[in-house]
Amino acid sequence: MKILHYVDETNLAWGETWIQLIKELTAQGTDNFVVCRPDGTLAARLKEEGLQFDTSAPLVQALPFTNFALGRILKREKPDIIHTRLSAAALIGGWWGRRMGIPVVETIDKYPKLKYYKDADMIFPCSTAVMGHMLKIGFPAERAVVVYNPVDVPRYSRDMKVRAEVRAKYGVGDAIKIILGAGRFVDWKGFEYLIEAYADFIKGGSAVDTCLWLVGDGPEMARYKNLVEKLGLNEKASFHGFASDIRPWLWASDIFVQPSQEPEGFSLMLLEAMAAGLPSIATNIGGTTDIIKDGENGWLMCTGKDNGLAEKLRQVLADEAALNAIAAKALESASEFNVHRIAAETIALYQKIICDYKA
Repeated sequence: MKILHYVDETNLAWGETWIQLIKELTAQGTDNFVVCRPDGTLAARLKEEGLQFDTSAPLVQALPFTNFALGRILKREKPDIIHTRLSAAALIGGWWGRRMGIPVVETIDKYPKLKYYKDADMIFPCSTAVMGHMLKIGFPAERAVVVYNPVDVPRYSRDMKVRAEVRAKYGVGDAIKIILGAGRFVDWKGFEYLIEAYADFIKGGSAVDTCLWLVGDGPEMARYKNLVEKLGLNEKASFHGFASDIRPWLWASDIFVQPSQEPEGFSLMLLEAMAAGLPSIATNIGGTTDIIKDGENGWLMCTGKDNGLAEKLRQVLADEAALNAIAAKALESASEFNVHRIAAETIALYQKIICDYKA
């Protein structure tokens, strides 16, 4: 069984976990070929990993037939199924699949418009929240199956040597608890709420010494830095830029906070944090509720300024036993989304889709 994976992108925020999945699909017996845009980090990473791939780009993204290179690749590779990710690839891959008589499955990571998925034989919403969205806008339920994004759990197992090295590099002693926020610095990710809550946490006093690390980059960076300065947090909060490998930052930290103000499809950053054994706090919207069960394997908070985050930090950071218990449960929960299981589930669905298509 040969799968052609298609994304009309040069870079992917979740590219590493996607590559992990493709490698596991290969390990479980499928033949996988990837198509992406030329240049960028994605093609370079595929080459580094020794994965079979080629590149193509449409002349006009909204006109699928202008991706002539993809048509040539499909004729050459003769895949049994096309598997796309993201809306542009869904539109383009779906059009070519229909034209060439190849079944198309499309993973959906966000909350898109229906028009991009009109040629899908099957969709894989990445969470129950995304599934609900697709059904609400009219996609047939019988052609939709939730397939969660996976994580290679052993890859995130905490490296205590790296933890010590990173903390030493930034002068953070063993007794200091590091609160980590990480991701793309765009307005809906809500990092200002984390910064403001941390300021309230500091003002309210705590028996635990802490610092706040913000790892990432994006258009809101300057605003966040100004907010840190305005709130007098320069000595307690620091920015560390984009991390191509988030693991050292996860290993060095003690608690992870995801303050998204709009629904995540299914947060790989949160899943990676839990796989690293980090107790986590996240907003109670979107696919996050598929991952965290409040008080069992992490904590949920509301969106907006009155989210109770400052008090939650004060409560949990002072309770070492609770932190350790939640950390253990977080790791256990992350294992439910392990890449081996998700790959096996995906292969079974591929086989069904191909069988139904030929019927």
